Amino acid sequence: MLTASCALAAVLLIAAISAWLQRPRRVAEAFRRQGIDGPPPSSFLSGNLSEMQARAAAAAVAETGGDRDFENEGFDDYGKTIFPYFDKWRKAYARPDTERTHHTHSKNFLLLPRERIERDRERSRMVVSMAYVTSSLFFPFPSAPATTLLLMGSVAAFLMLVGAISAWLQRPRRVAEAFRRQGVDGPPPSSFLSGNLHEMQARAAAAAVAETTTGGRDFENEGFDDYCKRIFPYFDKWRKAYGETYLYWLRRRPALYVSDPELIREIGRCVSLDMGKPMYLQKGQEPLFGRGVLKANGADWHRQRKLIAPEFYMAKVKGMVDLMVDAALPLLRSWEDMVAGAPGGVAEIGVDDDIRSFSFDVISRACFGGDYSRGREIFLRLRALSGLMSETSSVIFTIPSLRHLPTEKNRRIWRLTHEIRSLILQLAAERRKASAAASHADDFLGSIIDSSRGQPRADDFVVDNCKNIFFAGHETSAVTATWCLMLLAAHPEWQRRARAEVLDVLVGVAPDFDAVARMRTLHAVVLETLRLFPPSSFVVRETFRDMQLGRLTAPRGTYLFVPVSTMHHDAAVWGPTARRFDPDRFRDGVAAACKHPQAFMPFGLGARTCLGQNLALVEVKALVALVLKRFSLALSPEYRHAPAFRFIIEPEFGLRLLVRRLDLDHDHQQGH
Repeated sequence: MLTASCALAAVLLIAAISAWLQRPRRVAEAFRRQGIDGPPPSSFLSGNLSEMQARAAAAAVAETGGDRDFENEGFDDYGKTIFPYFDKWRKAYARPDTERTHHTHSKNFLLLPRERIERDRERSRMVVSMAYVTSSLFFPFPSAPATTLLLMGSVAAFLMLVGAISAWLQRPRRVAEAFRRQGVDGPPPSSFLSGNLHEMQARAAAAAVAETTTGGRDFENEGFDDYCKRIFPYFDKWRKAYGETYLYWLRRRPALYVSDPELIREIGRCVSLDMGKPMYLQKGQEPLFGRGVLKANGADWHRQRKLIAPEFYMAKVKGMVDLMVDAALPLLRSWEDMVAGAPGGVAEIGVDDDIRSFSFDVISRACFGGDYSRGREIFLRLRALSGLMSETSSVIFTIPSLRHLPTEKNRRIWRLTHEIRSLILQLAAERRKASAAASHADDFLGSIIDSSRGQPRADDFVVDNCKNIFFAGHETSAVTATWCLMLLAAHPEWQRRARAEVLDVLVGVAPDFDAVARMRTLHAVVLETLRLFPPSSFVVRETFRDMQLGRLTAPRGTYLFVPVSTMHHDAAVWGPTARRFDPDRFRDGVAAACKHPQAFMPFGLGARTCLGQNLALVEVKALVALVLKRFSLALSPEYRHAPAFRFIIEPEFGLRLLVRRLDLDHDHQQGH
């Protein structure tokens, strides 16, 4: 309603100003059609006044003559002395009497040919009629003069514009007051236009230069802090000052920080399509996700989710364990070669790239089947694009319109986006031509192509959801496997217990889905890894209309931020050992591990839980099991513990491990 009022007010005001600006031209043209001309105005605003003042001043200083023979000479028209400009213009623009007809009533008016007069009258009637119809749409005064209607339109437009601007200016105060009445307060905005962003940026910059923790730290006894305190220090400060739920401002938009377990439960239960992913994320991350299932909203999201979710059901994931094992073989051989050539049989290895390469191969094989080598090229470009777009600390700090400027970084983003789209569509076109081939029936791309039939944007549907599958099935798996190996390297006892289980389950059998499913200790290790280092920092939603969430009413346009890591480290939820790595807390499942099960949300919350969670869990367990079966791990002294935000949370300086090849028979006996 506010937007419509602003638009209507702007249209009316522009029309009124346009009419005011064009009035001198229309009046002059009307007189000119009647044979009356005159000096052009010397100024847009003052008309002929400047020239009139100049001539009057010149005449005022003229010398008078006192010895004049008035009896014979008489008296001149004093208007020539006092108003000299009129006499000048009369001489310039008056017509000879011979040009006037005997019907002229004044020396100022000339008659025009009858045909022209009739034509002009007809045009005048048409113009007046059209003007009346237009004005009557807004002003029910058919008998009012045109000037009155114009004035009323201008006033109405001005009042509507003022009202719209006033409503826009007062909205933060009204929203803050509405939340305050519900017991929700927060930091006042530090800037009228940017809200709390200035303070957020300043605190994030200060935290970024803080010294990182080295590998000498005793992680077993000290545990791990909530990484949000380092990456997003302003949230922790405000939480201490304003409580579990508080209001802050992202530019002119209200944002609600929610760490109250009951309110989190209500957000998770909400299945309304009037709440979804924030629009600023859609726009800011459009090159990476497009309008695919991860960022879509409303009916578009519901339709895509229904088509794509079955590809990630456990029934489909079961058949992917073999390709996971095949993808892990190059990593295992590479580590064996490095260990064999290292002094003392212990190699220091940076494992990040190897794990990422493994995950690349898994998702490439799953998505593109026999074309996985070409799929890998697509995903390598997606990784480069992700790196470019994650250089900014957060999407919320960027000015959205800047992404359209032809900067060097933006041109690289545009080029990569175009290349990715072209490669995917080329591969999809080849698939469509060979749609009868059975070899392509079971991969993700074939399913997406089949689902795209009948979609309003078939090509966009294919491209965007291939990108989405990359992030849903690759990024989460790779970073979780990295953190899991770090934690096992830092906790030798848990590494020993997990290895003992792996060796028991995999005695004489190749890894398959049933074997991986039986590894309960390893499953608890992976869940504890996801608790301490969830890949996503926040569950973020936007209300597209006024929403009732339990006892809280959130106005339309409110952002909801649920801090995942903070909830995973909350001692009130997880007990006094919340900061420590203790997989035993999950031995009886998530429900028994904490006071509020909804506080465990490594894959998101509610209906929009991550599609790739089944794939990620099985993939991480399969890789870690294969590694533990062959190698023992320890943290390198060079390891610097510094979780960093790059769309997901990963080690800022990578993960370096000391890797030793196991004597399988000897270690298996020790495990028993």
